[in-house]
Amino acid sequence: MARVTRSQTRKTQGKSTDNNTQVKDIPGARPKTKLAAKRAKKGISKSAEEVKKLSVAAPTPNSLSTASNGVHTFEVPSAKKPVPCELHGGPAGTTPTLLFTHGAGGGITTPATQDFAKGFAITSPILLYEGTMNLPNRVKACQAVIDQVEWSAALGGRSMGARAACIAAAENDGTEAVVLVSYPLVGGKEGTDVRDQILLDLPGRVKVLFAIGEKDGMCPLEQLDEVRGRMKAPSWLVVIEGADHGMSVTPKKASEPMRRCTGAMAAMWLRVRDEEKRRRTIRWDAEASVAEMSDWV
Repeated sequence: MARVTRSQTRKTQGKSTDNNTQVKDIPGARPKTKLAAKRAKKGISKSAEEVKKLSVAAPTPNSLSTASNGVHTFEVPSAKKPVPCELHGGPAGTTPTLLFTHGAGGGITTPATQDFAKGFAITSPILLYEGTMNLPNRVKACQAVIDQVEWSAALGGRSMGARAACIAAAENDGTEAVVLVSYPLVGGKEGTDVRDQILLDLPGRVKVLFAIGEKDGMCPLEQLDEVRGRMKAPSWLVVIEGADHGMSVTPKKASEPMRRCTGAMAAMWLRVRDEEKRRRTIRWDAEASVAEMSDWV
C-alpha cells in the first residue's frame, strides 16, 4: 500500500513551503544517496540543478523560460495570447507524460492543481497549462500546447479543465488516455445540467481515469457509475474519501497529502493498469497521519 505523509518543511527563496511528500511502494522511488542528502540539505533537488544547467540559453521571441525549484516555466504562443505553462518533474525539454489544466476557479497556481502536479511528478513529468474560464477557449489553449510541445498522448484536467481535456482528446487521434479530476458531471442551480455527452463522445481507444471526491456534489458517484456504463471509452474510478469538489478534506492538514497522493496514483495508472480491476480508494489514516491508496478491485 502506498502512503503519502507530511514531514519536513524547507525554506525556498526566503519563504517556508511544504515539499514533504514521501511516497512508499511507488515505482521509481529510491533511497537518498549521499549526494541527494547534500542537495536536500541545501534545499536543491536534482531536477532543479538540471533545469538550471539546461535553461541557460536565451529565450526565443515566442517563449520566456525560467527555472526554479525543479519547475520550468515558459509560454506557448497561440492565436490570441501566449499560454503560460509549467513543467514539473524534469529539466527543460523533458517530454511530459501528461498535459494537465486547472479548473474555472483560478489558474495553475491554485493549491489543488499544484498539489496534484507535485504528487504526479514524483513518478513522471507533468506539464500544466493555463487558460481562460471560457470552455472553447480552454480547448484552444490545449490545442496550442499539443501543436507545439512534444507530449506522451495523455491529457487531463480538474473540474472545467477536465471537460476541456475530454473535448481535446476526442479531436486529437493521438490521445490514448485522459485523467479527469473532479469532473463536473452536473451543473446548474439544481444540478439539472448533466454534462455527460462529452464523456459519451470519447472514442473507445481512449482510456479514462476519474478521480472524484466522495463528497463532490458536482459529481454524484451513483450518477457517474451510470454514465460510465454507457461510455464507449473504458474507465477507471478512484474515490477520494471525504473530499469535496476542491479535493479538500477534514482535517485541513490532510488536504495537501491527499491531493499529492491522487497525483501519484494517476502517474502510476498511466504507466500500468489492470483491465479487470477498475476501482480504488484514497483515504486519510488519522492515526498515522498519512494518505493511503487501497488496492484496485
